[in-house]
Amino acid sequence: MLHISGENPAGFAMPLPSTAHRSVAVTSKAHFCGHVVIGDGSGRGAVSGSPARIVQVESHLELCWCLCLSIRPDIADLREQVGFEWFDEDGVRRTHYFDLFVTRTDGSRIACAVRPAARVGGRFGRQMPQIASQLRESRFADDLRLLTDADLDPVELHNAWLLHAIRAGDPEADTMAAQVLSEMSGTPTLAELTDRTGFGAAGFRALLRLVRSGHLHLLRAERITRTTAVYKGNNL
Repeated sequence: MLHISGENPAGFAMPLPSTAHRSVAVTSKAHFCGHVVIGDGSGRGAVSGSPARIVQVESHLELCWCLCLSIRPDIADLREQVGFEWFDEDGVRRTHYFDLFVTRTDGSRIACAVRPAARVGGRFGRQMPQIASQLRESRFADDLRLLTDADLDPVELHNAWLLHAIRAGDPEADTMAAQVLSEMSGTPTLAELTDRTGFGAAGFRALLRLVRSGHLHLLRAERITRTTAVYKGNNL
């Protein structure tokens, strides 16, 4: 059964608060920082999908990775600034805060350190192998991943920003998009499906929400446009 995403019929609900173990600066003259809301709907008012929640970021690179990871179908949960206690080479107890921490749909947990590729050496580079070994031994996480700007896929990033921008539901357009989906066969383009909705730009955004939810899949890995061909997902 297809569940239509959208705003809570009873009214707007604030997003769930951040789960960060430490808060990042609200403002800074030296670097990018801020908050982003991930998930579907509005906090506890989400009709379907994961509840909307605030995520704190302290670099534009963290924001980009957060958006990319949040829409991957194999990611069940995403947290930020998760603290892990470890011991350095002198036996001193320290706390490292992982920028992002994801749980996959298979239950595996991945701690993520986000850094520009130009800044992965030095003390950070020396400490990471020690931290990785200790977190695996403690079963705090199954693995540690370093995410850099060089690892970002520009196509995935473009689509992540686009699918993030259309999160808010439109009940009428979403209902019509669901009807069009139920009658769909083959691999039409988003433009063709948009015409079938009769809702113009609102219909296109509603179809993008179906891409976001996995009810529509891209035929090819490409930047999403109106000419993008799609097919039905397996979760109907």
